[in-house]
Amino acid sequence: MKVLLRGVHLDLSDALKSYVDEHLVRHIERFADDEAAEIDISLVDTNGPKGGVDKECRVTVRLPGLSSVHVTETADSLFPAIDASRDRLEKSLKRLLEKRRDVHTNGLPQDVAADVPTY
Repeated sequence: MKVLLRGVHLDLSDALKSYVDEHLVRHIERFADDEAAEIDISLVDTNGPKGGVDKECRVTVRLPGLSSVHVTETADSLFPAIDASRDRLEKSLKRLLEKRRDVHTNGLPQDVAADVPTY
């Protein structure tokens, strides 16, 4: 999986990079076991030194054969924004993959759907 991490109007410290890796990337990697999958993460300080609730975590996940999933979360600090993004991404990816499974089995009952081969 390819991970693109960038900071807009802020510097990415090693602690912030490791937090993103541990709390966001590792949770999302389980949905994408393909090398062509990509996570694009932008950490943004909208107002700069003015302060306020202006820290954003923008994440786009691209999985081969599926539509892209984009999430933006805003908080007063980057850490809660990263955690909220992770939670929303997990929910969205689970829903997207469940829809793909439903389409694959064509709405067949569970006992019949179990016999349908996966490709």
